[in-house]
Amino acid sequence: MPQVEVPEVHLVPIPDRMIMIEKGMSAGVARAAAREAVRQARRRMPKLSGGAARGLQPLYGKGYFGIQWSTPVVWYQDHGTKPFTMRSLAGKVIPMWIDDPTGQERRDNPKSKVRTTESGKVQVLIFRRAALIGARKKTYRRDPATGLRVLVSDKPASYPGAPGRISRREAARPWTRAGKRPGAIHPGNIGVRWRHPGLKPRSFLNTSMTQAAQKTGLLANRVYVADKGWRNYIRLHGEEFR
Repeated sequence: MPQVEVPEVHLVPIPDRMIMIEKGMSAGVARAAAREAVRQARRRMPKLSGGAARGLQPLYGKGYFGIQWSTPVVWYQDHGTKPFTMRSLAGKVIPMWIDDPTGQERRDNPKSKVRTTESGKVQVLIFRRAALIGARKKTYRRDPATGLRVLVSDKPASYPGAPGRISRREAARPWTRAGKRPGAIHPGNIGVRWRHPGLKPRSFLNTSMTQAAQKTGLLANRVYVADKGWRNYIRLHGEEFR
């Protein structure tokens, strides 16, 4: 059975390339392996506009091959991220591409920009403002008897970390998932505004490197996750790539 993944050695916290060392490998074989690794990674990785996938480039030379990427998003998509509150957005106007399968957003906003993702989804560009941390949204009405403004509601504005609506719950019986309680809050929706749910790790880089090595007749071994100074780091690990 072919090997799916190999061990990873992380040399830097935010890398921009993944390298596999194969002693004695010719530059021609390395080029073929690197191109195959990039082809496999582009096919496996998630895509919206496809810009990150196009930024993947083959990296090769005598004794080594790998994949290089141009944006940290590739690394986050590959290894995943934990959920976090996007506090840096406070007080800013945020452009957002949202799915519009029914065309309702396009009918409501006919002048909005529209795009089609690599997967075929139609999306519309909208804008939302994130309030400052701790801001309140107050609603008043005019008292007809006195003519004075009367406070009707006072609730947190839409700032990062503010309490929000819980729009996702477990389905009612008999469609409730096994082991779950009907109507319970669904994981990933904790009722907090401007909360990023995180990304699940996909490991498409490692898998693509491993399969590229096997396809070109190489013995797949560990990969190094590094940056442009990778040669010095790898020598410290006792590896030679010439």
